[in-house]
Amino acid sequence: MAPKVLVVGWDSATFDIIDPMLAAGRLPALRSLIDRGYRAGLRSTWPPMTDCAWTTAFTGRNPGAHGIFGSWYRAPGSYSCRYFSSRDRRAPALWEMTENTKHLVWNVPMTFPATTVPGVMVAGYGAPPGASITEPAGFQNELNAAFPIEDLLDRAPHSTLEVFRDDLIRGLGVQAEALAWAIDRTEADCVEIVWPHVDRAQHFFWQFRDSDHRLAGAIEDVYEAMDAATGHLVDAFKQATVMIVSDHGAGPLKGDINVGAWLAEQELATPGRSQRSAAAEAAWALPPVLRKMGRRLAPGLARKAMGAKLAGQLGAFDWSTTKAFLGVHSDLWLNLAGREPQGCVAQADAGALLDEISAGLLEITDPETGEQVVAAVHRKEEIYSGRALDLAPDLVCDTWSAGYRMAPGRVPFGPVVIPPAPLAGVDVAWSSDHRPVGIFVGAGPGFTHGSGHELDLFDVCPTTLALLGEAVPEGLDGKPATVALDAGFLTSTPVTVSAALDERDAGGEYSEEEAAAVAEHLKDLGYIE
Repeated sequence: MAPKVLVVGWDSATFDIIDPMLAAGRLPALRSLIDRGYRAGLRSTWPPMTDCAWTTAFTGRNPGAHGIFGSWYRAPGSYSCRYFSSRDRRAPALWEMTENTKHLVWNVPMTFPATTVPGVMVAGYGAPPGASITEPAGFQNELNAAFPIEDLLDRAPHSTLEVFRDDLIRGLGVQAEALAWAIDRTEADCVEIVWPHVDRAQHFFWQFRDSDHRLAGAIEDVYEAMDAATGHLVDAFKQATVMIVSDHGAGPLKGDINVGAWLAEQELATPGRSQRSAAAEAAWALPPVLRKMGRRLAPGLARKAMGAKLAGQLGAFDWSTTKAFLGVHSDLWLNLAGREPQGCVAQADAGALLDEISAGLLEITDPETGEQVVAAVHRKEEIYSGRALDLAPDLVCDTWSAGYRMAPGRVPFGPVVIPPAPLAGVDVAWSSDHRPVGIFVGAGPGFTHGSGHELDLFDVCPTTLALLGEAVPEGLDGKPATVALDAGFLTSTPVTVSAALDERDAGGEYSEEEAAAVAEHLKDLGYIE
């Protein structure tokens, strides 16, 4: 049985790369979908980061409602970090909203550990090596017997960048075959897929574009492989409605912002003693292949080193006199009395201090170019709503629109604007980071022809429900993108509304071993220092 709807996630895809490739005839599958369907920009959430953004896409809710603010995050009420997982999601997802639809959920971020769905879930993204990634659990044995498991999981560069490019391209080919097999096997009505391959390529290979480097065309090569994988699915299920969406866009990374140094300069943070041991620093700095060997030979010591590193991710500060600190993804927090363990900012002073910090951040410029490095600063009440608002940071800084990154560089000394640091193992720094606008392309039964203004990422979930003929629950932040839907379809299949769904209970964390494995993967990708 052919699926009714294919939602294909091209993580981090941007029309800035796509449009020249379309003009050159290099993306035939996407060209066909655009020619017979609808295209628009797709506005991401804050922060425009993979895990919270895809959760927004598939719940139709903002992070303040679904509770996922990144893949890893500042742990509430502490000066350390923790990882989010499917256990932390508070809002129901698309596959939990339907009554008459069987799903195949494939590699969607924040679905590990896999949960029971009406159909099958393969939660490869974010899964530690060797973990059970499917629900029902027995489906993993069938999958392993048919396809190489390493090509079904997320990739990081563990040797040369050339090998990394080839791994990404090969993995997409294998996944296309595996997905077609799994769709037939499960008889799914709705397929939700996320492929992170373009995102990985752009972070590492952007710097080689428009050069004579041997990897100058690597990003485009991966886009072509993504297009071919998409075309394979579209050809296999010709009657399906198809949506191609990205959680955010991408662009060149101009530099990093050492917020720790800026806070110290403004006398908002006091340098303190590092909690990181020399052994933990040395273990963290090892190339991936040596760290992998260390995990095998001394797993206890490896977990301890990773844990110690995570405990110091927010920086080396004297918390008793530090007024503000950086979290993980351009999130900034006041060291608030009554909320933080050593909070020193009174509630009565918080508003004025947030105004002062916001104004100061907007004045930071790149000394080499004079460019403003923070495009905007948002208070949490301006961009979030819902029962997870207490998890939200006090400020979210939009550095992505300006082309800069706040994630690394929390040390309270040195220059404020710094070059991205090379990653251990490949000795190459990121040269691209996310942008707030991704892509939307819809084609097949239900879609009109043409193009339009930006849609919102949280419109993806209710639009999918409408295409399936399922009711859209009240209380979503998104709405069906009726501007992109065919008038005849809306007449024959009118959008219906159902009562709001109960929120999920959040709870549970990664085990120490799981957290160490995920930390290493995110480090190899460049998401943590």
